[in-house]
Amino acid sequence: MLKDRYYSTVEYTDRFGANNREFLIYCPKGQKPTIGDFLEAFQEAGYDMEIKDYVTMTFKPKDTTTTNLISLRIIRTIRDYSYTPLIKNG
Repeated sequence: MLKDRYYSTVEYTDRFGANNREFLIYCPKGQKPTIGDFLEAFQEAGYDMEIKDYVTMTFKPKDTTTTNLISLRIIRTIRDYSYTPLIKNG
């Protein structure tokens, strides 16, 4: 299945402060990223998150006792137009 790649800037807030991080989001070709695509990208990075606020796109960890992470908030997401997925034959 062909996919589009997006760069997402995320505000990473933990007990020590906040900073911005970049995540790669992959979604089906011709579609915009969904909440499920963001959750999948966070899962691949090792964060077990759930959506808490749809308006501000804020995600919180499912288990706050095992991590210093407080929240991830999507700031912006842009499509990578230079990305061409490799297609394997056979």
